[in-house]
Amino acid sequence: MIRRPLWFGAGMAAGVAGTVWAHRRVRRQLRRAVDAISPSAAGQVAKRTAREATARVQVAVEAARSERQRREAELWYRLGEVPPGSSAVPPVGLAGGSSPARSPRGSTGMAMRTSATRRSFPRAPRQHR
Repeated sequence: MIRRPLWFGAGMAAGVAGTVWAHRRVRRQLRRAVDAISPSAAGQVAKRTAREATARVQVAVEAARSERQRREAELWYRLGEVPPGSSAVPPVGLAGGSSPARSPRGSTGMAMRTSATRRSFPRAPRQHR
């Protein structure tokens, strides 16, 4: 009759081991959650977010500045004049044969949509029941 006490002891050992493992795991997860919502962690997230936002704004400002300069040079070229304080070289992409004022493409090189070029997609035929 040694089999019953053996299986009883094995079951108790497995239960204790499972309980200890679960207790440790819950405590570890709880510690991680508390660390994630602590004031220092929130401050670090705020700092990182502010740095990323600052970098994005700097990139956007630089892109806007360069686009403004390019567009101004294009407009001066369309007028046939040289902008004040610059050389007489036309902007890149405008030293070709076609007139930029009549070009069907915008500054991005993609076809511009106007009310005359707008197309509506045909509707699917209705199914009568």
